[in-house]
Amino acid sequence: MTLTKARNQSLSDDDPVHAYEQMIEDFDYSEQQMVVFAHMSLKEFEETDYYRLIEVMNAKPRDKRPKTLWEFAEEIDRKGGN
Repeated sequence: MTLTKARNQSLSDDDPVHAYEQMIEDFDYSEQQMVVFAHMSLKEFEETDYYRLIEVMNAKPRDKRPKTLWEFAEEIDRKGGN
């Protein structure tokens, strides 16, 4: 499941009402995804710490996380030894 993330979006001086409506719909869509795929109730979602929820939903397994410079160097050393 992927929560929508507004990228490169900000309130526009050209049409701030439309931009605000888009932000609200983005939030509603995220809520819809959690209700459908995570089986949360609307009340549970609305009472949840939103920022913590986003952190949890963006968590990656250890093998998919960015490597530190030292981890990358170790990986290269292991591959070079084969």
